[in-house]
This record gives sequence, C-alpha cells and structure tokens, in this order.
Amino acid sequence: MTSAADRDADPVELEVLRSRLEAITEEAGLAVERTAISPVVTEGQDYSATLTDGRGRLVAGGGVIALHWRAAAHAVRCTLARFGADAIRPGDVYLANDPHHGGGLHPQDVMVQRPVFVDGRLVAWAGLSAHLMDLGGMAAGSFAPAATECYQEALRLPPVQLVREGVEVDAVWDILRNNVRLATLVEMDLRALVAGSHVAAERLVDLAHAVGLDDLLTGADALIALTDRELRRRIAALEDGEYRATTWTEWDDELFCVPCALTVDGDRLVFDYEGAAAQAPHFFNTKPFIIESAIMTRLTALLAPDLPYNEGLFAPLELRCPEGSIVNSRPPAPIAAAHIHVALNAAEAALQCVRLALGASPRADGADHLSGWGGATALGLSTWSGTGLDGTPDGWIMLDGSWPGTSAGADRDGIDLAMSLVGSDTRSQFQDVEVLESWYPMLVTEKGPRAGVNGPGQFRSGSGCAMGFVPYGTETLSGEMLASRRFLPLEGAAGGSPGATTSLSIRRADGSSVELSTNAGGVALASGETFEFRCASGGGFGDPLDRDPAAVATDVAAGQLTVESAYEVYGVVFDAGAIVDHDATDAARRARRDDRLRIARHPAAPVDAPAVDDDADAVALYPGVAQHGAIARCVRTGAALAVAPAHWTDGCPVLEQTRPGPGPALVERSYLDPHDGRVLHTEVVPAGYPRAFAVFPKRWTEA
Repeated sequence: MTSAADRDADPVELEVLRSRLEAITEEAGLAVERTAISPVVTEGQDYSATLTDGRGRLVAGGGVIALHWRAAAHAVRCTLARFGADAIRPGDVYLANDPHHGGGLHPQDVMVQRPVFVDGRLVAWAGLSAHLMDLGGMAAGSFAPAATECYQEALRLPPVQLVREGVEVDAVWDILRNNVRLATLVEMDLRALVAGSHVAAERLVDLAHAVGLDDLLTGADALIALTDRELRRRIAALEDGEYRATTWTEWDDELFCVPCALTVDGDRLVFDYEGAAAQAPHFFNTKPFIIESAIMTRLTALLAPDLPYNEGLFAPLELRCPEGSIVNSRPPAPIAAAHIHVALNAAEAALQCVRLALGASPRADGADHLSGWGGATALGLSTWSGTGLDGTPDGWIMLDGSWPGTSAGADRDGIDLAMSLVGSDTRSQFQDVEVLESWYPMLVTEKGPRAGVNGPGQFRSGSGCAMGFVPYGTETLSGEMLASRRFLPLEGAAGGSPGATTSLSIRRADGSSVELSTNAGGVALASGETFEFRCASGGGFGDPLDRDPAAVATDVAAGQLTVESAYEVYGVVFDAGAIVDHDATDAARRARRDDRLRIARHPAAPVDAPAVDDDADAVALYPGVAQHGAIARCVRTGAALAVAPAHWTDGCPVLEQTRPGPGPALVERSYLDPHDGRVLHTEVVPAGYPRAFAVFPKRWTEA
C-alpha cells in the first residue's frame, strides 16, 4: 500500500481496501447465517456484521440489516466508556441489548462485540447482531404491546462480559438461559454471533499482517475522511433553507406527533424534532442513535449510494431530539419496539424533508429520485407463539409483514413488496413458506402482492404484502401485533393520493371477519381460523386523473383494479367490450376537475399576477411548482400561487374531506391548481391541524 501522504492520490488502492473490509463483514455475517438455528436469521437474514476502529468509529458493515451498523458502533463506544480501554483484553467478548444503556435497536437485537488486537494493540472491534426469538418479559417474543414500562419487557443488559480472555463468563450465560423462553434456541443463535465475531477478528488480523497495520489504520481513516468530504459536497448542492414534514405515530385512537424541521446550512443537515410528543407508556419510545441509524440507511440511497458506509456519513448530520420525548426517551419508558414505530416515523419525516429540499434544488444529485413517503413505517408485523410441532413451546415473527408497497416516483410506478423506490433490498425478510411450515405450527393459505387501489396517481404506488395462515398441529396460537399505519396513510407527492392502510384480521370458521388493533396483545387464533394481514402502501405521484388510461386498463386486465374503481379513482371509462372510451374518459376527467374547484375552499391568500410568457428564469420549488423571481407558479398552467416569502400553497383552492371509518378524526387535504383543478399536493392530517409540510429555501424567502 502507499503511504498516508500519497493515499488521496490513489483512489484505486482505497477502493481495494474498502472492498476487503466489506468482504470481512460479509464473511462474518455468513458465518452467523450458517451456524444459527432460527429461520428469522437463517432464512429472513435478520443479522449484521460491523467493523469499527479502536475508538468505536464505524468503518464497514455487512449483512442485509444496515440499520444495525450505526447501532453497533454506538454499542462499542458505550462498552469502552463503561469498562475503559485499559481493562479490555484479547479474547474478551461483550454483550449489550438495552437501548437505554448502551445496547442496540431493541432488546432482541443483541449486540455482541469483540475487541481486535494486533501485536498487543487494540485497533478495532467486530460487532455482530441478530434478532433473537425471545429475551424474556411479559410476552413471548419480548414484544409486549401491553407493557407500560421497560421493566415489564425483555431482560435488559448494559455492556457486560460474555467471554473474558477466551473463557466464557458462566454467570452471564446462566442469567440469559434463566430469563428467556426457548433457551436452547436463543443460546445457539447467540453462539452463532460469537462465532461470527471470531471470524471477523481473525480476518482483520490477517489483513493487518498482509498490508501493514499502520497502512490499514491510515487507510481506514482516509476512507472515513473522504466519505465525509464527498457527502458534504453533495449536501452543499442542496438549497440552503428550512424544510418541514410532520407525521404521527398511532396507538389506536391516539396520535403522537413526530415533527421534523430540516435546516440545510452549507454542507450540514440539522434535523430538529422540537415539538415531538412526550414519551408514552407504550413500547414504541426510541432514542436518537436509533433514529440516526434509520435516517442514514435511507439517506444514502438518495445522496450517497456509491460512498462507503462509515463514520464519515454521519459527520455532516446533527439531530436535535428533546429529552423525555418519544424520540429521546428515558427509563422507565418501554422500548421493546424502539426501532419500529416512532424511530421509523422520525426517520421518514427527516427523509421527506430531504426530498422536499431535493425538489427545490435543481443542482443536486438525486433530484430525479423524488417520490412520496417511504414505506418503512407501513408495517404489518406480528409475533406468534404456541405449542410447536414437536410438542414443546415455540415462537416466531412474521417478517413478511416488513414489506409494504413503495410510493411512486416522478416517472414510474412504485414497487410491490419493497420499502422504498430507491435503494430497497429484497434479499431478506421473505422466509420460505416451506421452511416456515416445517418449523412452526402453521400453514400458509396465501401470499402475494395486495390487490386493489393502493396509492393512486399519474404513477401509482406498489402493492404491500398480503398473507394469511392457519394453525396446524396445535389448537391455539397467541399473537402480539406490531403493525402501524392502520388509520394514517403514507402520503404521495405532486398531487398523488395517499396509499392503502394496514389491515390485520382474523377470519372465523363461519366466514366472518374480525379486525384487529395494530397494537393488540394476546391475540388468540384457534384451529380453523385464519390470520390475515395486508401491508400498507406508499402514495402516488401526480394527479390520478392524469394517469395514462392504457396503464389503468393494464391494471384492470391484471385484476389489480376493477372497472368500477378505475372510474372512481382514475376517471377512466370502459365500453361494453372493456375497452377504454377515450372521449368519455376525457369528459369525465374534466367534469371531475371542475367539481373540485366548485366545492373547494377559497385560497388563503389569492395572488393576482400577470401571466408569464417566458419561463427561462423558472427554478423548481416543488414538483409541478416553480419559482419565477418572487412569485411561485404552477408549471402546467402558469397560475400564480404565492408571493415570497409566503408558502406556495397559500394561493391554492383547498379541497378537504373527512377520512371515513373508525379511528382518530383525520382529514384528507388537497391543494389545487386554481386554473384547472389539478391536485398539486395531498396530505392527511388530524382534523384542525394546519399544513403539515413546508418548503422554504433561502432563495425563496429572501426573493
């Protein structure tokens, strides 16, 4: 390898080092997959391997679950703070699982950490994590929706020694075995993590000997510095200013506010969650490092898909999370789902702010990746327990509930069974049906993309997972529901409609169906009954009345839509031969747009400005909206919408309708082009809540 002084001049060599480090993490992860027992690990691939430097700075990650990598680095830093570097010895292995005190994303995602020594010097750490099927507590599987404080949840461990200088610490292993269900299964999966950490450490020592320790360490430093520098360059292409997005986390009829305000300041991104709801007696409270992990796994897809995933990615970010809130909770707040509901909502609000910034930043890379809200918060998860096929207690998690349908993009339909339009990885979570049925007392009755409207738009969303199963070989199963978005849908963009919402239900033997709360605990599923879940979807992109009738006809022919829903949602008329009647369709769509303007509320601040013949000075402000000097105009019609520094929606007629059905009072609010009635943006908010998004680049507010 070259010297540190020449390293910047030899990017090929650095890329080789990056590949070798990532190969170590992948090999360590595969060791876990090959030696673990639980299908959640071996089939669902819910595991990761992480390398940090000796100080706990993230260097490389492997395995499918990138969400673990930053959390692993956090765990290492907490272990160093607890024990001190001088007390750590070769052959030590540490474990932590408490998000409140140095653990990972949630208690079942244990963090196994092994220090790596070269020539007696602590130079790195290997962090291995996987979802363990049970860590004790009041509910099998340790997800307990009924818990009101963390002491009712899983066994929680701050950083402790699992192995001391190569010798197992029997007392810690005994505590684990004594406090968990399925102790043999859990122990074997935990031992797989220890084995994976050993593989990572051995390979890293081999690499240090092959290239020289000093060159390895300076190379890792250079990779981090280059990642930091390059991400800052890309952030600097975003328009300085403030961008806001607000969402809510549901708990039956309660809504917990998760607001995010992004300030783009030169080469920095500051995410501020001021106004977040106070921590709650529900298992979804989270921590800033978990939100940061969730943000970056998705932000890389927009801004940095080609950069090494290391500490440099996080240097330009700042999170401001009020203490004692659901985004920065303190004991005794329950945290068994600290990585799901609130954390994913907070991260998705942050990503929506970034998308808004991209939409106002024509110079930025990633502006062509615009879409509605990502699907990470639209989960249909559940865990189940009962008497297993061998007559002993057993339990599992339905990871297929991890797959919603993505929001549509600016030029394409969404993707079925994926979380985001850009950067989704579908290698994991889909557990083989035959493997599930051979391991657990259940039979799958259906599995596939969810039919129906989902998220309409000029480009429509993808479909979430639809699945059902019945008990088999047992009389009753008990379930805990971990789902979200039962009432509050994901929003689209540029006039696209919101997506489908999550549905969990039990179909009785007599054919009747009972809808379940997405937070229900102790759900009994009897023999002859079917548990069915339908994952939500993202929203559409563009006004649904602008969708190509041929694309609507294709969806009808495929059974995705009915003729009736095609007309109701898209205004497409079919003749008796199921062929699109284009004249009738055009007429129906014109009438629908006219009706919108007729019943819409008048603009808050109508703008009287002359039309413009030349759009040469137009700069994108939001998809379909452009800034002409100090005036915001609709791109399609030239309609004046606002005068700086007012928000561009102020000149829009507003169509507001109450969302039907049970749950909290929600309204669907659409901002219309005042000239032709096309929808420019649609949001779903609690009744009486003001506009829930904002786009304020400095070039607009200072126009």
